[in-house]
Amino acid sequence: MSGRPGGGLRITIVVAVVLLGLLLAVDRITPRVVAGQIATQAQRSERLSSKPEVSLGGFPFLTQVATGNYRDVRVDVRGQAEQGLRVDRLHADLVGVHVPLGDVINGDVRRIPVDRLSARVELSFTDINAYLRSQGSAVTVGPAGTAIRVSGSLNVLGTTVAAAGIAGIGVAPTEVTFSPHELTAPVGTPLGPAISQLLTVRVPVVGLPFNLRLTSASVQPDRIVFHAAGRNVVLDPNTVGQTTSGTGPAA
Repeated sequence: MSGRPGGGLRITIVVAVVLLGLLLAVDRITPRVVAGQIATQAQRSERLSSKPEVSLGGFPFLTQVATGNYRDVRVDVRGQAEQGLRVDRLHADLVGVHVPLGDVINGDVRRIPVDRLSARVELSFTDINAYLRSQGSAVTVGPAGTAIRVSGSLNVLGTTVAAAGIAGIGVAPTEVTFSPHELTAPVGTPLGPAISQLLTVRVPVVGLPFNLRLTSASVQPDRIVFHAAGRNVVLDPNTVGQTTSGTGPAA
């Protein structure tokens, strides 16, 4: 005796609805779980003072879950201090973040390789000047359009001179240099080269998360924004900041 007409269709519809519901639940829940695991490992491996904010993007997301390869991971680190210099904000875009699904399900994510990343590193003038004071420097820095104004009371041949100048930004992978190319005070002094040298300051920017290296900079009203990049970073508390190849701009 056959079943009711349309019974098989109803069962198929119910099964399809249940499966769809499960897929939607995975799509909603998994990003939060994976983001939490990445945030935890980032804090541990990079020795961050607080857990970073992590969000995931990319479509379709379930494909990334299945393969364990996340194409768009955004990480925000706030107020991290390294060797006396506070970094107001670091925003990193990670591409190719490898988190196997089995490790996520078991809650056993211990090692996260990252193919490449690019970042914005923001140093406020307040924090830069606080660092310079902590190093005993009498020079302060501030914005001058797209350049930097450096100023301070300097001891020149036993005389205190109020000096100021306009400087460019010299960016090295782990250091920033402000070296005046134009003195605005005092003007016309034969001691100009000596004063320029005394106004030159170097600020090491070391220990950035993800082994980032600075590449360029731009000036904003209250801060300097640096661009940075890294490749083949491993988030692993046992290999802090490790890279397996040279750094360079992300493709």
